[in-house]
Formats: sequence, C-alpha cells, structure tokens
Amino acid sequence: MNGYKVDFHWPGLGLVVETDGLRYHRTAAQQTRDRLRDQAHTAAGLTPLRFAHSQVAFEPAHMVATLRAVARRLERAGRGRGGPTSSLE
Repeated sequence: MNGYKVDFHWPGLGLVVETDGLRYHRTAAQQTRDRLRDQAHTAAGLTPLRFAHSQVAFEPAHMVATLRAVARRLERAGRGRGGPTSSLE
C-alpha cells in the first residue's frame, strides 16, 4: 500500500493500522521511517493509526475502543464499511 507493507487495512474505511513492537520500531531511524510511512498514507487520503505492541498485549479494550471510534468517525465522513485485510496471515 503506497509502497509499504501494512499490518491491517480496512479498504472501505481507508483505515491503515500498524502494530509496533520494539524489534522494528526502536531506533530513531526506524521511527523516522514509520513517520514517512504515515505521511505517505495520509497524503494518499488514508487514515493511519498506530498501536504499540504493549497496547495490543495489555490494553486490548483501549485498542478496540479506539478502532471503533475511528471507524465511526470515518463512516460519518462518508467512508463505506469494509472488513480488515491483514499482511500478518
């Protein structure tokens, strides 16, 4: 997507979700690449959203609530519904 592999994508909503573990997102250079990726997705009209691995593992209710709130906002903005696709399969 926009030259990048993404973790999750809801095409009908234009939502891209990345889950960041420390292995690939620890250094300043890695974090800069993440920002460039988010900027490319935003420039293409998508909504990028990031969660730290610790949030996925230890705060799943927060993650789900955030995803639902963002999905509602995007639907109100006129985006259709679409299920996720995942490159983690």
